[in-house]
Amino acid sequence: MLKTIFSKKVQTKISLFLGINRIAICLLESGVTRLLAQATVSSDLKWPQAFAALVDEHKLHQAQVSVVLSRDFYQTFDIEKPKVEDDELMATLPFAIKDLVSESIFDLVVDYYDVPFQQHKGEQITAVCVPKQRVMSIRDMILIKGMKLKEIITEELALTRLLGVSEEVNLLLSQQKSELVLTVVKEGQLFFSHRLRGFNELLPQPLSEDENTLLDGLSLELQRALDYMSSQLRITSISHLYLALVCPDLALLAEKLGSYLGRNVQPFGEKDQYDFINIIAYGPLMGGDGK
Repeated sequence: MLKTIFSKKVQTKISLFLGINRIAICLLESGVTRLLAQATVSSDLKWPQAFAALVDEHKLHQAQVSVVLSRDFYQTFDIEKPKVEDDELMATLPFAIKDLVSESIFDLVVDYYDVPFQQHKGEQITAVCVPKQRVMSIRDMILIKGMKLKEIITEELALTRLLGVSEEVNLLLSQQKSELVLTVVKEGQLFFSHRLRGFNELLPQPLSEDENTLLDGLSLELQRALDYMSSQLRITSISHLYLALVCPDLALLAEKLGSYLGRNVQPFGEKDQYDFINIIAYGPLMGGDGK
């Protein structure tokens, strides 16, 4: 989304997450992605100052940047794909959502990504709109540091990239603020995202044999999501359910969920603690190597 193709290959590649209270930079180095730096900000107005300081500190000038924009700063709409030729779609798209937004469509940057075909819905797309001034501000704060802007993507697409491109259906359960996010991906495409509330306070507690409130509740919610996928999306075969959660007994939780659901459940990657901001910042750089 919002991609710019550059003919000159840039050695350093970073991803930048921009949120309400924090920015985070991940670095791709020798095929390995890692969290390089982060900073707390009081508002999005402080992004340029905080970003410039991190770029100078870590000598990231001339780097190629993929931006992950927090969902607080864009809107998405699932709509029927306009019945126009592909080369006319981008020009038509703003007018397809003009009744769904309060702003003038001429003050927005509008893009889209395809939604996997579902028989009962027909051909759908997800339209994404961002205030044009915000996009220009992000562009300027990157270009002023001598860097290259590769793309701006959403949280949902960043999480999708973590699971790579596979014919099999894979799921990722990750943690965000007061809720969990279940991301369903097939062939590199986002099928849907489902948000589960009420579990973050239970996750830090040890998973004892006597008290399984977390296990019981989470198992039930995940089973409901799987039932929906089967009945509405016709998804019956799932390869893996990956857990990116802050939980002291993550391996045990994966084992018990796998037994309850009859699925292959395992921790995401090799770490035993995950920060949602950092996880989604990894997305643009991982290229399917995130498991």
